[in-house]
Order: sequence, then C-alpha cells, then structure tokens
Amino acid sequence: MKKFLIVVAGGLTALVLVMVARTAMMGGGSETAVTRASFAVYDGDAIAARLGAAIRLQTVSKSLEATPDAQAFAGIAQFLSEAYPAAHAVMEREVVGDYSLVYKWPGTDSGADSGANAQKPIGFIAHLDVVPVETGTEDEWTRPPFSGAVYDGSVWGRGALDNKGQVIALMEAAERLAGEGFAPARDIYFLFGHDEELGGGNGAGKIISHLKDRGVSLAWTIDEGSGLAQGIVPGIEKPVALISTAEKGSVTLRFTARGQGGHSSTPAPDTAVSILARAVLAVTDNPYPLKLDGNVVAFLHALAGEMPFSRRLIMANLWLTGPLVKNQLKADALTAASLHTTTAPTIIRGGEKSNILPQQAVAIVNYRIHPRDNVEAVRERAVRLIDDDRVTVEIAGGREPSPQSSASGEGYRAIAATTMAIFGDVVLAPALTLQGTDSRHYADIADDNYRFTPFVYTPDDLQRIHGTDERVKIENLSRAAAWYEALMRRVAGAAP
Repeated sequence: MKKFLIVVAGGLTALVLVMVARTAMMGGGSETAVTRASFAVYDGDAIAARLGAAIRLQTVSKSLEATPDAQAFAGIAQFLSEAYPAAHAVMEREVVGDYSLVYKWPGTDSGADSGANAQKPIGFIAHLDVVPVETGTEDEWTRPPFSGAVYDGSVWGRGALDNKGQVIALMEAAERLAGEGFAPARDIYFLFGHDEELGGGNGAGKIISHLKDRGVSLAWTIDEGSGLAQGIVPGIEKPVALISTAEKGSVTLRFTARGQGGHSSTPAPDTAVSILARAVLAVTDNPYPLKLDGNVVAFLHALAGEMPFSRRLIMANLWLTGPLVKNQLKADALTAASLHTTTAPTIIRGGEKSNILPQQAVAIVNYRIHPRDNVEAVRERAVRLIDDDRVTVEIAGGREPSPQSSASGEGYRAIAATTMAIFGDVVLAPALTLQGTDSRHYADIADDNYRFTPFVYTPDDLQRIHGTDERVKIENLSRAAAWYEALMRRVAGAAP
C-alpha cells in the first residue's frame, strides 16, 4: 500500500508540474507592452457629416419580393463619386446587378509583364443596404432613424454600424491614399453589395459571377462580422480583437405532422398537434454536443494570457479541464453557440377550431450550422431523432457554413498586425461569426475570407445593431479609416 501511495503521489506531482509548466509557457498578457504606431489623423467631424449624408439615402432591403429603391441606390452611388473624387479618379467602378458597386484599384505589379511575381488581389467587402426600422418604433429613437444626425459624439441612424460606417471608412482611406499619390503594388477591390440583409444573392452573388467572368482570383477578403469587443468577453478588460475565420451556415426545417381528423369529443390516442409536439421536443431535448475543436482552443488560449493564473491554469490544460470549461461556456448562449450547431423552434401552427381535430400541424425549426456540420446532415439527424413516419421533415431554405480560413495566412497576419499598430495593447483571437455575411459568397474565388470591422463594440452597441438607436461613435469612424489606410499600405505598398 505504501508503494502504491508513493506512486500515486508521484503521479499527481508530475501532473501538477506538467500543468504548471504549460501554464507558465502561456505567460501573462499584462507583462507585454505594445506601442501604437503613428498613423494618419482623420477629420472625424468631416467623416461624420459624410456618413450622415449616406444614412439619409434610405437604401432599405425590405424583402426578396420587394424591388430595391432604385433612386436611393443610384443616389448613394452618385454620393460616393462626388464625396471621394480622388479615389474615383484612380479606381475603376462598375455597377453590377443593377445596384451593387465593384471598384478596382489597379496594382502596379499586376499587369501581364509581372508574370509569376504578381501578387493576387485583395477584396474589401461591405454592403450598401440596411434593414428596415420596425413600424411603430420610430418615436423611440433618440434621433430620427434616417436623419444621419451628429449628436453626442456619434452619428445616428440605420446603417451607422451595419454597414455604411464601414463603407465610409473604406472610402475615406482610399481618398486619402489616392490624394497622396499612393499606387498599390497589387490590385485592390472594393466590393459593395446591395442586398446583404436579404442573403446577398443578387448583390454579392452577381459580383462573384462578374469577377469569375474576368478571371479574378483573390488572395483574401475582409468583410464585417466581428470587431474589437470591449467589456463583452468575461474577465478580460482589454479590447479583444475577434478576427473571424469562418461563419455559421443555416437551415430552416419544416416539420409536418399528420393525424386523424374528426370531432374533439372522440380523439384518437394521438393528434397532429401531440405528434408535432413530440417531434419538436425530440430535437430540442437532444441538442448538438458542444465541442472544443481546434479553433475554439486557439480562441481560449488567446484569451488565457489576460487571465489570472488560476484561470490560465485551466485554459492551458484543456486536455484535462475541457469538460469543466464546456460547462462554463454552455451557461452563456453566446459562447455556447460558437461550440455547436444550434436548434431553435421559431414557428408552430395547427388547427382551426377548438372542437375540431386538425389533420396536420406544422413547426418551423431554425438551425445555425457549425462549420463541422452541413445542411443535409442536419435534416437527416432530425429525421432520426423524430423517428416517426407521421412526420415529414423538409428543408425550407438553407446555406452551408463557410470554409475555415487560415489563422496563420497573410490576411490574418496583416489584420492582426494592423490592429496592434492602430489600437495598441489589445488581445487578438480567432473567432467564429454566428451571423451570415456576404463573405460566404466569395469562398469560390478567394483563398481565405476574414470578417473584421475595426470598430470597438460595447454590450450597448450590440443591442443597437438592427435595433433602436443604431449609432456609431465618431472616434470609431476616424480610427477605422486610419486602420484601413494602414492595412492597405501594409499589404499593397510600404508598411506604415
């Protein structure tokens, strides 16, 4: 027994030493000082005024059935050309799909004479359309939703954060660079879709066809989808720069349960409603398992350096502490969603009258698909879980998750380095975008697709996107313009 206890004690000691060593190797972020590089200062008030003008052009995406407001989209195209003359003098612009805009800034080393030495182009993606303002909520806004008002250090209105603020910041950077005579070494594309809020099929989808017809292949793209989270990641005081390397897909399944009709006074053991209820419970009571895959581990390790030693010890040894960490992440809907495919029943209907047994009942269940799953596999899993021939499961619309982009490739490294240069001491972490963006359309023509907007987002900002009182701080706008300028200099010219 004594020898056994000695062996056990030795094993535990070795285990502790290994865990501590792994934690020590991870280090602490507070010990590393990062100095911001000098960067061009932008006139925030002037940028705010131009964004306000863009917001007043009501480029609203209402529905797939509604025709876009041609006057509004033509208006924003004209506004951009008038507001940014230097950029338009050096960039080639085409209108695609009637309303989307494709800008090409030709690179000096991209001609036929460059041969194998030419670098592939880069694509900056944004969108011109905005979501509608919910009828009846207009009076709840601090400033009218399409006023573009400048108030309290911010620009107010629909699209300020999603996504006209990004469009304007990009154009400000291009205008500054063009005005200074900057000539990119490789082609740069600005790709502004007009229907991202409706899925991007007629905007980004047609832009892709347009680029394919011209034989364009991109090294990487950068779109919206994440940013610098301030006060959002628990336990981390610094801004966390979440650089998304993939985004979830989605599928909507329609469950249709059929039962025997008749009078409610003589019901069968089951009705269409009870059959449907069990089908919905079958999928909601059996959620997809949470998994700490390589991307999640990289994310957690990136955060660990900013945590106290005790928490860093846990993060550094996920091979042992993984179940504990999963349980902690499961408690928050946002973090849990990044670990698995989510299941959400959203609509249920059936029956016409209280004393009539319905012959069928229908439920709509929406899934947001993790990159390790796919649309058809989600449907097949639902069929297996329901296991009832009286229920049909149909795909009512869906899109596959995006491919995973490299967290060590040129694009990721450039985004990370530029963020550190402009924002200083921030935490960098790869992430997964839970919502859909236009980036998913570019997987066929780009080696990598990243999603990152150089805005600092607070919990308050997250409530404003697609909601009441959408606004963007002027500080965010001017710093974002400097960030885009620095990024373009880094990847297509001299580093800042």
